[in-house]
Formats: sequence, structure tokens, C-alpha cells
Amino acid sequence: MRIIVVGYGRLGTQVVKHLDTHAHEVVVIDKERALLQQPGSNSNVKVLGGNAIDPDVLREAGAQGADALFALTRDENTNLMVAQVARRVFGIPKVMAVVYDPAREPSYRAAGIETMALTVAGAEFLVSQLSQAPIKDFAGVWARPEGHAAGLPPAPVRGELSGPLYVILVGGGRVGYFLARALLENNIEVTIIEAKKAIFDLVSHQVDCPVILGDGSSTAVLEMAGASRANVFVAVTNHDHDNLIACQIAKQQFGVPKTIARVKNPMNEPVMQMLGVDITVSSTAIITAVIQSELPHSRIRQVLDLHTGQLEIMEYRLDERSPVVGKRLREMSFPAACNVVTIFRDGEAVVPRGDTAFQAGDLLLTLVNIPNEPQIRKLLLGD
Repeated sequence: MRIIVVGYGRLGTQVVKHLDTHAHEVVVIDKERALLQQPGSNSNVKVLGGNAIDPDVLREAGAQGADALFALTRDENTNLMVAQVARRVFGIPKVMAVVYDPAREPSYRAAGIETMALTVAGAEFLVSQLSQAPIKDFAGVWARPEGHAAGLPPAPVRGELSGPLYVILVGGGRVGYFLARALLENNIEVTIIEAKKAIFDLVSHQVDCPVILGDGSSTAVLEMAGASRANVFVAVTNHDHDNLIACQIAKQQFGVPKTIARVKNPMNEPVMQMLGVDITVSSTAIITAVIQSELPHSRIRQVLDLHTGQLEIMEYRLDERSPVVGKRLREMSFPAACNVVTIFRDGEAVVPRGDTAFQAGDLLLTLVNIPNEPQIRKLLLGD
């Protein structure tokens, strides 16, 4: 069996000691490289430094063909995100995660993730589970029909934006502070949740709204914040895993219609969307897109990701090399769910008709079905 152990602290080292590293291929992942180099490390164990919430790190560890993964870090939200990526992205049949808050267990067990309390003695229990029948597969559990996670205990059903707008904001740092100010200036009710005492003390004196000291992914804290009546839940902490789990709890336990998460690592955006977050915002990806759009040789630019039905709005700039120059729109055969919305020509917008002919220099605003984007790019630009 190939077994991946995430977290090489007190519990992780005990688990590895109880594993037969001659009979099994064992890979250990930890962000702290010093832990991976501790004296007495087993030479039969492959060690990998990195953050396991990144699918590329799990891929490097051999997650595609892994039989089991144990998420054993000291951070509960990291464990839950890693476990979900392991199941949903890589289909690892046996996934177990250490948690601290018993209130979280039912939802994640329903999603096929075994959870247990953190004890060093629990290492023997974890290893013993390898011989048990795999827990039920839950492919598709985190699919998002109408923006809600499927296969989980039903959450209260509320209208998308029913009643006065109420926003819960997790994270009172710079991003949260300025976002709260902007919302309050627009007469929107806001509550901020901040886990760090120093930031809590600062922001509670700077903004005219309730500020709660606590974990934004805690059921008790969200109850205190009135999550059952919130229309929008926004998580903007510095940690992707905290933002993901907070959004999941808000939607699963309280039925918040719209969840928005800040994403620091753009590689985590598709994963977080797959795991149920309605809208993800990556400043890195946004800035990169702006820079790319300003490059003089750029012929393609993403204008808007609709996050619905795999659709996006793209700009394509035609030049003399474009195979469609001189052809009429009715002569073109576009891929499914793709169409030219507007043509910008000589500073004016042209509504495309069947007899509209494409010209060099045209800027095409196009509705694109993401899986078919390579086809439409080749059709319009020949690249």
C-alpha cells in the first residue's frame, strides 16, 4: 500500500513508527523541514517538504495511486481541507483527519472523511484502520447543484438575498477592515469575526459594527454572529484552508446562500470551488491577468469568469494572421455554448449579425464554454 502521512509532529511520528515501512510505501509531508530531518528518522520513509493543501504537493507525493492518507497536522482546518482534496481530487479510498471540534464531525463523516480526536495513543487506531473495509466512496458529494454541497445533512433553505442584506466577514486584517468600511458606507449590516486578540482589539475600535473574538469556522462563534440570518459570508483570512472550512460550515450548518473566499494561492481556486465555495477571489490571479492584458503581444484576455456552467467572457484580438478575417459570421461553426457577443471596431461596438464580416484589428467579446476554449481560440486566431 502507498500511505501518505501529512504532518510529522507528535502524532505523525507515532503513526509512522507503527507502520510496516518494508511492506508499505510511506510518504510523509510537512511544511516544517526541520521536523522531516529529526534524528532517528526511518530511512525507508520518503519525506517531502511542502503544504499539502496544494494539489501539486500531493501529486508529487504520489496521491494519484495512494491507498490511504492521514491528515495529522496541528491545524484542524488544514487537516479537513487536505482530506477533502485527497478524496475529491485524487480519489484516495481511505482518508482520515484529526479534528478538535466534535460539532464538525457529522458533516465531514457524511462526506466520507473519517475523523478522530487527537491523541498519541490514537496512532495504533489509525494504523489498524488500514485493514478495515474502505469507507464509502463519495465521488460527487461536493458537487454544487444550485450552490449547495450535496450529500450533507440538509441546511436551512433560504432565498439567495432574502430580507435586508447582512454580511458576516471572517478576518479583521487589512483586507477585512477595508471591506467592512466599504460595506458599512453602503448601509450594509456587517459583523466581523477575528481570531487574533491584537487585531480584534484594533479593529473593534476602528469600525462601527459588531466584532467577535473567535474562530470563524466554529459553529458556536457563527451562532453568536447570527449566521442563520446572514445573506453573504466572506472569509478573507491569510489562510486558504481556514477560509474554505469557514465557508463550508456557514453553508452546511447555517444555509448561508452566498459564500466568498479569499484565495492566496491561485492553485487552490479550482479546488475550493469544487469543494463548495460559491465565489473565490485571488488577488494574485487578478493582478496576473491585468499584467497579461497589458502586454502588447497579447491576443487573448479573460474578461470575466462567470463561475456558472463553466462559462467565461473572453476577448480575442484579430490580426492579419487570423483565419477568420474576411469571413462572415454565418460561415463560421462555433463550438457548443460559444458565441461572439460584440465586436469592437475602430472605437465603436458592432452587434454581430449573420452577414457581419470579421476584419483585422477587430476585438471580439466572446462567450466561451471553458472546455471548448482551445477550439474557439484555434478557430479565431489559428494558434
